[in-house]
Amino acid sequence: MSAPDVRAAVERGARALGVDFPLIQAGMGGIAGPALAGAVSASGALGTVALYKSDPGQAAALVEDTARRTDRTFGVNVIPEVAGGLLAGQVAAVLHRADRRITVNSYGLPPQRTATAVTEAGHRLLVQVGSASDASAAAGLGADAVVLQGVEAGGHHLGTEPLRDLLARHGLDIPVFAAGAVSCGADLFDAVRGGASGASCGTLFVATEESTAHPEYQQALLRARPADTVVTDRYAIGWPGRPHRVLRGPVTDSPEPLPATLIAWTTVMGDRRPVPRGSAAAPTVEATGRIAEMAQYAGLGCGAVTRREPAATVIARLRAEFAEALAAAVTPPAPAGR
Repeated sequence: MSAPDVRAAVERGARALGVDFPLIQAGMGGIAGPALAGAVSASGALGTVALYKSDPGQAAALVEDTARRTDRTFGVNVIPEVAGGLLAGQVAAVLHRADRRITVNSYGLPPQRTATAVTEAGHRLLVQVGSASDASAAAGLGADAVVLQGVEAGGHHLGTEPLRDLLARHGLDIPVFAAGAVSCGADLFDAVRGGASGASCGTLFVATEESTAHPEYQQALLRARPADTVVTDRYAIGWPGRPHRVLRGPVTDSPEPLPATLIAWTTVMGDRRPVPRGSAAAPTVEATGRIAEMAQYAGLGCGAVTRREPAATVIARLRAEFAEALAAAVTPPAPAGR
């Protein structure tokens, strides 16, 4: 793909999301709240607030809080396989909004009725998948765009293939966003040249000032390198059946699964809850207890996260790096000296 083609692809991605720069902040459960989503959207990318297992009232409150923090578009992340009967109420929290288009980002294929409700209400439907077949199915549901997630990504996985392979053979006519170790502007440039129109990033935002990740989680991420992550099934309580990439720790490195005894407490929307060992819950600022034994999600791009900083700084740097990569691709090499 030529440099002009790369430029055209990112412009298409930005139009598809209604943003200045085609970067999606992933809707990380417990970590991506209104403060982070609002800051990302205010910086010209797509901020996403996680609805996870929120009931309809909680979902509506999260959407309203985010809307107060930015006058730009933003997204909500829903997880049909986890939300179950709560899904319809979560989606209803955005359908009535007429002040702006909102992106409903579905982790995995949503029911057809959900997809139809979103698009008929004039909002955007973004579907995250981990295979070419599911990407085609998402397009068939009427998705405006898809996120292709490679195994390099942190968090729960939808497939087993590397990002590069997924991008090479998706064959879609709608915009595609790359997820999995896109940690700098050069990575974004490579992903777009490989067939994407932008990227979805989660690990990059865990240690931002607006993130609600626990300080110990953030510090562990700042020290981490790719080899410090592992794909495991040890954090399945509350979200079974999906392998997930996390920072290595006592739970992942134990030769045998450790007992699911109480290791921490956390607060979710004002409700104090116990956290057993093996819970899928990420450690938030509300958590107390054995933080290192909780699920500290991180992708292979973790080595690029070296300091705690505002989300706006992360986005500005990635945009500048991408511009540099694009300029380098356009500029012809200097003639060899004699």
